[in-house]
Amino acid sequence: MTLPLDFVIPDGWTAVEPGDSGAVFVAVHDAAPGEFVPNITVSVQQRPDEASIDAVAAEAVERLSLVSAGLEVLSRRDVGAPAAPGVMQLLRLRTGEGDELIQTQVHLTVPGVTPAERLVLELACTAAPATARRLSPGFQRFVGSVHVRQHEGTQQ
Repeated sequence: MTLPLDFVIPDGWTAVEPGDSGAVFVAVHDAAPGEFVPNITVSVQQRPDEASIDAVAAEAVERLSLVSAGLEVLSRRDVGAPAAPGVMQLLRLRTGEGDELIQTQVHLTVPGVTPAERLVLELACTAAPATARRLSPGFQRFVGSVHVRQHEGTQQ
């Protein structure tokens, strides 16, 4: 699947290879030695099913709960427009080592020409709590800058 996305990487973030993360884009932010390295990830799923964006967001929580020692949904709210609904959720995660992390997830619908072509973008920022507060404005600007280019061939 080719999805031409445009976005602006916030100051202080560096794009890295996604590796086997399942993401199509990963960026990291500097951290002190021994501290959790904050990251932004962008993942894309084709969703030809009838699942609502709220159900997709709940699935993301379920997936994370399988690999976290603890998980709490701190908030969830609707974003976007009726034609392209989205959900923003704020999660508190506890790692197996006992570290606490905050993850902000934004799930955005990209309607297709047919319902079978619907895509869902998952944009996430994960960081330690104090760092998450400091990096939140940059992540918000990143989310606001994301858009799908419309049928421009192979231009990058």
